[in-house]
Amino acid sequence: MNPNAYNVDLDKAASLWTASIQADNTGGRAPGVPFLDSKSKNYFVDDESFLVSREGGLGMELLELAGGREDGYGITIVENVSGNAAAAGILPGDSLAAFAPPPAEYSFGSDEIPTENARGVECRDFDETVQALSFPPEVTELVVSVKRMRRWPKVQVRVEYPPKQCAEGVDNVVELELFAGENLQRALLNRQIVMDDPQQPKCDFCGHNYCTVSIEKGDGLLNPKSIMEEKRMSRNPRCRISCKTTVGYNMQEGDLKLRINLFQWGDDA
Repeated sequence: MNPNAYNVDLDKAASLWTASIQADNTGGRAPGVPFLDSKSKNYFVDDESFLVSREGGLGMELLELAGGREDGYGITIVENVSGNAAAAGILPGDSLAAFAPPPAEYSFGSDEIPTENARGVECRDFDETVQALSFPPEVTELVVSVKRMRRWPKVQVRVEYPPKQCAEGVDNVVELELFAGENLQRALLNRQIVMDDPQQPKCDFCGHNYCTVSIEKGDGLLNPKSIMEEKRMSRNPRCRISCKTTVGYNMQEGDLKLRINLFQWGDDA
């Protein structure tokens, strides 16, 4: 799935950009240092890097969304692109994260940002961003790393229980909407889906009494099974260990149908 299918336009991106700060050193981020974030859980910040020629200018017009602080922190995004920047793939709404001369051997793409001689500009104001672009003339190309706002892909999920396992008058079908990248078990539990059965053996990985679900439709929307899961589910190839399963694998959208049986396998209605 092409992640650019989930890009947003300039106006939407400008309305969503914000800065966040972590108190602890988690996720590879230093505590107390601002980083670009989304104001909405329906959108996320992705990493991209591009090789841009400097001949004739980079071709970017910048817009400062936040700034004016003595420490130089702020939010600066790309307002318009032309020439080299447009040809490289930079889009209006992107926020600049770093500039660096390209190493001798380097492959470009998301999450591939060179650190040698890189000048970080994430969450910096207009002046700081422009100043970081002052490379000597012999640097004819730059690796421009950006943060890109994207919409979270959504997966429509139909959860079914065997009818005999539901109380009289209780619907055995629940319709949900999950986001790509969510852990299947946590996503279901957070939406009040009952999975735990005290009579079932505990899962070796998450400790819950019941973790396995049967996938009736949309298996391609889930991450591939690990070797361990293939072995564990060899007698039930349509079943997944939910705590080891991710929704919306490779940022795909679609329909997922799964079945939860709170009793022993084979005791179906």
